[in-house]
Amino acid sequence: MNYKYYTIVILSLLAFSACEKEDIDIPATGNEVNQWIEQTMRENYLWYSEFPDKSSLDFSLDPESFFKGLLSDKDGKDLSEGHHYFSQLEKATVTKSIYDASNSYGFDFATSNLKDGGSTYKIAIVLYVLKDSPAEEAGLKRGDWILGVNGSWGTIQDYDILRSGGSVSLQLGEVQGNGKGIVPTRTVTLNASRTVEDTPFLKDSVYTYGNKRIGYLMYNHFASGPDEYDSSDTSYNLYLQQLFEQFKSRNINEFVLDLRYNGGGLINCAQLLASLLVRESVLGEPLCIMEYNDKNSNKNETLPLLKTTEVMAGNLNLQRLFVLTGSTTASASELIINSLRSYLDVRVIGKQTFGKTVGMTIYNESKKYGWILSPVTFHIYNKDREADYEDGFHPDVAIDEFKSDLAEFGDLNDPLLGQAIYEITGQSPLLRSATPRGNREIQYNPPLSYKDNLLLIPKD
Repeated sequence: MNYKYYTIVILSLLAFSACEKEDIDIPATGNEVNQWIEQTMRENYLWYSEFPDKSSLDFSLDPESFFKGLLSDKDGKDLSEGHHYFSQLEKATVTKSIYDASNSYGFDFATSNLKDGGSTYKIAIVLYVLKDSPAEEAGLKRGDWILGVNGSWGTIQDYDILRSGGSVSLQLGEVQGNGKGIVPTRTVTLNASRTVEDTPFLKDSVYTYGNKRIGYLMYNHFASGPDEYDSSDTSYNLYLQQLFEQFKSRNINEFVLDLRYNGGGLINCAQLLASLLVRESVLGEPLCIMEYNDKNSNKNETLPLLKTTEVMAGNLNLQRLFVLTGSTTASASELIINSLRSYLDVRVIGKQTFGKTVGMTIYNESKKYGWILSPVTFHIYNKDREADYEDGFHPDVAIDEFKSDLAEFGDLNDPLLGQAIYEITGQSPLLRSATPRGNREIQYNPPLSYKDNLLLIPKD
């Protein structure tokens, strides 16, 4: 079978995505599609041994039902809204760029329920705002509460209204002390959504405490450039290299890597970042192992820590690393934690991570069949063959940032960053007391989209 495929690691739960229709020929019949699905899955699926005999399968089913009937219970995770399978089948539309926040307002948010009397309202809190976006132009800030839309308080029934669309007015509010809850403050108007560059570099800083020179990077997803389908676009990787050269020139000897909202990304970016952080003496050693099913053992691969001139110029030669995490820290982010703990003392601060230890391959036969198939095809291990984080990494220090006001990234009032600096220096940098949020539960639940869960490495 002649097809182009992409090896992928399960990744981002939070990226904005842009879709463009492909030119698709007249699709095959459902039976033909199902034959292709069954053949591809039986050859490549990690748990193909659980499949029944071909003779017992009902090829007359619609492709989505047929595909779901093949999936193993080991595939995916049980979430609050039900079981989420990692393997996916989708009709033939493709994402031009995973991290091109196309047609967006340019901000991300977490959600909560606000009870008022006998009613419960859906509200949201702004997590970050992208540069040159409608949200930035309107003055939206991290930590702003969104209480309602278009002049009506408590009217967020569908959170997609906050992601893209025409011009929209947002009713903002703030937390009041003494149990008074959230009260309306001001209204902002966002211009219509548009293409916004979703850069992974949200903040970098350097802090000096005596002989401790602490580097900080809020790195929001693993992307080599704005267009993930253009493997020649390595502008983000180049910027990352240059940034670490600057860190090195300032004699950084401790580092805080902020991955609290990072759902993953390209494995070559994780490979580069890891190589910039580890001890120089281990460059060239294995970073991670990708292991396929027994039919495809020839595809098994060990990715090394890079030992190039560019990496050497920015390598920080660290002995330990502090990683800030959230509940959606996943995939390539977890690969960083898992792989570097073979070489460094990795301290995790924040919330328990998501837990994704497997990868997928995308089979795009859209012109022939009208569908794109992405089954789980391999396990991911560190050099010691460890992958014991199916339930995520438990933090060494558990902190829920939503229990207090959200400080800007890099601000010493941020409790996650403050804790990391305390661990490094023995000094608490917190400059103000936190405003308690009481028992309000806040959930960061980015869209669980097929396109937003792929880390792509082109393979011809």
